[in-house]
Amino acid sequence: MYKYILLALVFLSGCTASLWATNYKKESLNGFYVKSDTKELFVTTTKTAYLLGIDAQFGEALELSREVEFIPTFEDFRLDEKNNVVGSVTLTMKEKSPPQELVVKLISLGFEQQLSSNQLKLKRELTGKRYIIEGELPLEKLEKEYIIMVAQPRTFSETAGKVIATPATITIDAVVTVPAVFFAAAVMAAGSP
Repeated sequence: MYKYILLALVFLSGCTASLWATNYKKESLNGFYVKSDTKELFVTTTKTAYLLGIDAQFGEALELSREVEFIPTFEDFRLDEKNNVVGSVTLTMKEKSPPQELVVKLISLGFEQQLSSNQLKLKRELTGKRYIIEGELPLEKLEKEYIIMVAQPRTFSETAGKVIATPATITIDAVVTVPAVFFAAAVMAAGSP
């Protein structure tokens, strides 16, 4: 008799745990675009876009990625019911022994030298808003997509603001219009964020 009660309790606790488990959605990041004057990072995926606030140093580091290769790492990205997103990005310098002037520049941007690996890393917590893309963004894409997992509520619905793309402009929520030329000019080098 106790075996059956124990078996029922294990079964019920497993079902309950699966109900409360975090739901993850796979996103393929395919573009990073920096708007340094407003300190914003525009990140595109296959169907969605994220508009994230960044500080000037992180924006400069991202612009520097046109010349320097970084390995990006994405951690703990979470989306809430109102399409607000939070998470962290770490940029790790790929080159093991960069020139001293580059090291000085990266340290001035907030990079820290890791004792264990002697690599330079910069980590930033990001917050922003998620949008659904309507149309085709007139932007160059990265050669390599980066897969990240985004935690979202189980009751999440796909209602979000919209990024409406036309050949000349990109409109976010039909209120803020940004010339597409800005994004094309601010496109980062393919293969690095």
